[in-house]
Amino acid sequence: MPEESSDIVCGLQYPESFDNNVKNVKSTTVDISICKGCKLSINKTFLPVKAALFCWFAAGNIEEVYLPVFLKLQGFSLVHLSLFSAISVIFQFSSTIFTGILTDKTGRPKIILMCYFMLFSSICLAFMFTPNVKECNTKEINFQCIYDTDSQLSTRASCNVFKNLSTISCTIAKSLNFSHDHHTRKCMLNNSVIEMVTIKYHEMENNTNLCHYTANLKNSSSKSISLCETDFCKSVELDCTIESSSDCNENRRMWIIIYGIMLVLLNVSFTVSYRLFDIIVVDLTHEHNNDFGRQKIWSTLGSLSGPPIAGFLLQTINITRIEKSYTVAFITIIVFTILSAFFLWQVETKLYKPSAKLWRKALVLGRKLEIWFFVPLVLVMGSCYGFRAIYSSWYLQGIGASDLLIGVARGMSGIYGLPFLYSSKWWINKIGYRAIFLPSLLGFSIYCFSFSILEVPWPAVVIELTSVLGIYLYWVAVMHYTVQIAPEGLEATVKVLAGGIQFSLGKVITTTIGGYLMSEYGGKVAFRTLGSMALIYAVIYGSYLSIEHLQKKKSQLNENPIAEEQLFERKIIQVLSE
Repeated sequence: MPEESSDIVCGLQYPESFDNNVKNVKSTTVDISICKGCKLSINKTFLPVKAALFCWFAAGNIEEVYLPVFLKLQGFSLVHLSLFSAISVIFQFSSTIFTGILTDKTGRPKIILMCYFMLFSSICLAFMFTPNVKECNTKEINFQCIYDTDSQLSTRASCNVFKNLSTISCTIAKSLNFSHDHHTRKCMLNNSVIEMVTIKYHEMENNTNLCHYTANLKNSSSKSISLCETDFCKSVELDCTIESSSDCNENRRMWIIIYGIMLVLLNVSFTVSYRLFDIIVVDLTHEHNNDFGRQKIWSTLGSLSGPPIAGFLLQTINITRIEKSYTVAFITIIVFTILSAFFLWQVETKLYKPSAKLWRKALVLGRKLEIWFFVPLVLVMGSCYGFRAIYSSWYLQGIGASDLLIGVARGMSGIYGLPFLYSSKWWINKIGYRAIFLPSLLGFSIYCFSFSILEVPWPAVVIELTSVLGIYLYWVAVMHYTVQIAPEGLEATVKVLAGGIQFSLGKVITTTIGGYLMSEYGGKVAFRTLGSMALIYAVIYGSYLSIEHLQKKKSQLNENPIAEEQLFERKIIQVLSE
């Protein structure tokens, strides 16, 4: 089978087996000449794979971008989001491991992925019909002629108390110095309930969260009046009941729990789907002697394309709407997910032979020294990756970066990675799977230390070059390496375990230790701490690789004299026997 799929070949030097393989499989490829010495070789087998990757990563990135703002619009706070994220990580990791074991047991990764697609799409569909969780509150505010006695009723209240109000009704609290006579009627106009016409912010109390507000009333003829214009009425006080907007949820607590369950299930299906895609695509590339990195190009293109497509549709369709809605975003996610499932269904994936004695094989794997160095590596890299994803934009904004610059910096990361994904197999063949891990650690260390010394935000666009090592080449090497170390029948479990540690357990460290450092000591200290962690483990892992290399070299030197002596003895015996 061919070593390259939908690729442009322009004089790149690959192993000689590449040319021999291509000659034997002309029927599975379509060659399109572009210019002299350049041609586009398209492997028909991987066309639906590329389309499925593009669509799923587009859907996943839209969900990552727009789900938080949707939840904010629905009335959720940062505390709720943090709590749901922390709970989700536990279920994401356990579900990932369970799915890997289930895949090894049943041998049906594509069927399992389709089930997770259905769960993911169903929850996105349900979000389109769920109510908000805005709190329904009533507040009591007392208005008196105490601040601006020449004109209007005034009060001191919280600076956000009059936001998003629907109704304000007031009743007489007390009326001193006069009885209910002509003056009372003049002040209150025979109304025990008075409707506020205008409430205006006046000025803020120093060093407090209190603001001054002034109000006018209206009488039965809708004419605006003020009770503070005459001495007769200045002693009147009004108790006003402020009711929240009608757009609130009386069963708020119940719906928060429902949302929490939905979010946990959504995050589980979201994470596990990524891991199952890794299993399927890695197996296909090894089965057809193809390049995993070149398939990941389409993942990156999908991630870059999804949010702009959804954003354009949101902007175009919501332009005439008074109330903001993210229904279009969820519909876009569902459409991309269905398309991904459709394309993936056309692919003949590898059928695993159901494995037995998984626990015994896992114990054998756990006794290998290289595993004890590989797991901390993935954990450190996952922590750095999560910290970058969550806090880098926050930090850049703090030093004056615009939203455009933040978006450009993150987008350039994907653009930088595309040529290296395209040539990832060449890099791995030249350097080796494990040898790539070392510069990947150093890449994240450089990234973190560079961010910690930033005084202006624009160099972040250049610093994102380090993601080539720390994200793109690194993850391709991890997926190839898991194939090498996984025992037969435990391949899927090892792949999802690596992904679970990288993207779930690493996220726990990021949100706890990284978040604590950010809040207590600031971004510079936090980035330097993460950079030091990556640098220290780069020294440890590099030392391990060096010692292992020296031991292998020494053993080879010791074995060679023995082998030559044995060969000499065989020749002597052969001569004597003749």
